Amino acid sequence: MLRTAARPGATRTEFFDVVGTTQAAGGSRLASPANVVRTALAALDRRNPPPSVIAGRLNRTMAFLARRLASRRQVIRVIGRLTAEGA
Repeated sequence: MLRTAARPGATRTEFFDVVGTTQAAGGSRLASPANVVRTALAALDRRNPPPSVIAGRLNRTMAFLARRLASRRQVIRVIGRLTAEGA
């Protein structure tokens, strides 16, 4: 059984319609659901699928930088501040 977790970042779904704002996206562009699905399926088509895949170049860059430049605790604090601004 293949298992790969998709990490899509902010994706254009009905979530933002229900919330009534896109501030929870942290100012990033919203990915299209089709792009997220394409990324996940491409990962599953690999001979040895990775345990997780990040959709979108900006999301991959931000995840890379977050891992290299900050501790997990610092990243969680920053994300918490970004998503709490509109609350």
